[in-house]
Amino acid sequence: MTKACLDDILARDPKLGTLSDVYHRIESAINDPNSSFEAMASVIESDAALATKVLRIANSSLYALPGGIHSIQRAISIIGTQQLRDLALAATVIRHFEGMPITGVDMESFWRHSIGCALLARSLASFRREANVERFYVAGLLHDIGRLVMYMHMTDSMTRILEAREHSHDLLFREEQWALGFNHAQLGGDLLEHWQLPVALHEPVRCHHDPNEAQRYPVETAVVHAADSMTNALRMGSSGERLVPPIDEQAWARIALPETLLEQVTAYTEQHYAQAVEVFLA
Repeated sequence: MTKACLDDILARDPKLGTLSDVYHRIESAINDPNSSFEAMASVIESDAALATKVLRIANSSLYALPGGIHSIQRAISIIGTQQLRDLALAATVIRHFEGMPITGVDMESFWRHSIGCALLARSLASFRREANVERFYVAGLLHDIGRLVMYMHMTDSMTRILEAREHSHDLLFREEQWALGFNHAQLGGDLLEHWQLPVALHEPVRCHHDPNEAQRYPVETAVVHAADSMTNALRMGSSGERLVPPIDEQAWARIALPETLLEQVTAYTEQHYAQAVEVFLA
């Protein structure tokens, strides 16, 4: 059902369905065994705004590298090709929605919530000693992208859903499910799949409210699920949800971290939150 709905939306708004080709060119360069750091850097530098954003991210407190990073090539050599690709994707998607007519949502608050979820997901992944924590960061950043699509192209339905939520006092994604037969997470996952992004991103987005449905990336999905709940509890922005979705016990067990670490996870997020918001939303 979500694919049919998305197809209808994309037919009316083809621009939404076409992610900047810069990201896919970065992906091709990274996957080319004969490619060099210089060639990868050249692709990113072909988009001046993206290159500037990536350098600001590389020089943020997330990395705190001595001496700073002054070139994309150096950023790739220090941070890593897969990591830079993921950070470039994050910047690309945020820019993709700039200037689009979106009603019913405070866009700054939406992205603040998304960035908070991204940082919490990255922090949880770091404590798990995951090899590439940036993929968790990007999945967290994009987890509510389907709700933006709903606000943009399903305005009347979202108005009714928000009104129903006022009476039911239920979680917003459950009201979406009841009214539409699907929720924003499923729609967002389908959009990322349409953009030809990796399954490691679109499955955690699609299943972040139903983490036990994830087949290929259950840990990534569990992390984004928990991070979303924690972001709502910490009141870091909002995508429209007023309540705190409970963390599924099986999902938390899958993350396999003691609850005593939550204070450190939160402290890490709060340490980097203000600068991350500034970097991404500047």
